[in-house]
Amino acid sequence: MDYAWSQSDEMKILSKKDFNIVFSKTARVTVDLVIKDERGVLLIKRDIYPDIGTWHLPGGTVHYKEKILDAVKRKAKEETGLQVKIEKFLGVCEHMKWRSPGYSHIIDLVFLCKPLKGKLKGDSRYGGEELKFFKKIPKNLMSVQKAIFQGKLLK
Repeated sequence: MDYAWSQSDEMKILSKKDFNIVFSKTARVTVDLVIKDERGVLLIKRDIYPDIGTWHLPGGTVHYKEKILDAVKRKAKEETGLQVKIEKFLGVCEHMKWRSPGYSHIIDLVFLCKPLKGKLKGDSRYGGEELKFFKKIPKNLMSVQKAIFQGKLLK
């Protein structure tokens, strides 16, 4: 399995081995999307490592030379099938306790987004196929994302 893809999904950017080498020596910059409308907040049930079976926000790694706001839009499309409007930067959530390369130091930029158009569709390559809007955040939310909903973001 490859861990980062180009916008066209055709060109491999990092193999698992390279991903582990790079992110065992440096922080990984990611984006998380709080996609929210009258139905609630959109979450994905994970079917990939880590934390399989938990709910999580759409999001992922910002590619080299990719603008952050472009990464937000790319991740929304890849993981949910939706085009979004970025409403607001919510803050930074920093994680340093994970257990393996790529998951040991993450600088996560969190954005509030509004769905614009598209067909809601998950993708197992990017997190999971099951998507659901929640009015109340589920107890089995991915542990590192709980801080986002507890207002513990760095601003």
